[in-house]
Amino acid sequence: MKLIVAKDKTGDFETVQDALDSVKAGESAEIFIKNGFYFEKVIIDKPNVTLTGEDTENTVIIYNDCAYRKDANGEYLGTFATATLEVTQNGKNTLIQNLTIENSAGYGKIVGQAVALSAGGDRSSFKNLRLIARQDTLMLIPCYIEAQQYPDLYIRQYFENCYIEGDVDFIFGGATAVFKNCDIYCKHRPAGYNCFVTAACTPENIKYGFVFIGCRIDGDAEKGTVYLGRPWLPGARTVFIDTEATDVLCPEIWSRWGKDRMHDAACYAQNSFTDREKVAAWTDILTDGQVKQYTAENIFGDWRPF
Repeated sequence: MKLIVAKDKTGDFETVQDALDSVKAGESAEIFIKNGFYFEKVIIDKPNVTLTGEDTENTVIIYNDCAYRKDANGEYLGTFATATLEVTQNGKNTLIQNLTIENSAGYGKIVGQAVALSAGGDRSSFKNLRLIARQDTLMLIPCYIEAQQYPDLYIRQYFENCYIEGDVDFIFGGATAVFKNCDIYCKHRPAGYNCFVTAACTPENIKYGFVFIGCRIDGDAEKGTVYLGRPWLPGARTVFIDTEATDVLCPEIWSRWGKDRMHDAACYAQNSFTDREKVAAWTDILTDGQVKQYTAENIFGDWRPF
């Protein structure tokens, strides 16, 4: 099934969600989105859906929900209801490519968390995307409670040639996710601590969490104020391989996130930043032999997205 979404009424639908709603259960769908700004919340709750934008910078899905906004009952939305585009766990084998997904709510100190993309479908790929928000830009299911309740939950995601922008914990969750050749842009925070790229909560029995390969880290954050990550759960697993970073990165690289957490159980490693005297003593630097173990087969099992 092939559909076209166009704001100018030259396609089958004018909104992305209307196109998705027209797809019947059990059907595969390829949805092409023409250039334009689509101010809407989008939910993909069915498998085998492909969303393709006409142009990465000019095809934009944007919304502005945030954690401190109240719903019709006067209750705060909270983090998990804020996503501009959500792929639920029913959305297996999703492919989203060549577009921008943005949450425009603003600065987290004022609006709270504001997710651009929530990715929950196993074996899902995201290519040539721009993901833009501030706090909690990219949510990778499972999250904190679910990761604790289901220690064997294995959800696989693949990101390639993506631009991801944010400030606090802006790539977070418990999925097994590979980021290949992605640009990570760290936004400056005018008050308090600055930037944490990742906050992983890898389920206890899952070997691989976030794996960054050949990525680039930059931003307008002040020099030496960016941490690569901090563990949301004790078993958090985050690895950076052959990744470049500018001087925004702080010398310790990793944050312990408070003395009350069991940080030493977390697997934080890299082969890209090797100054042992500066890197936090409780983290690891991968050997060349260890790096060779980070293959698609080992990370993703029977799925080969790269």
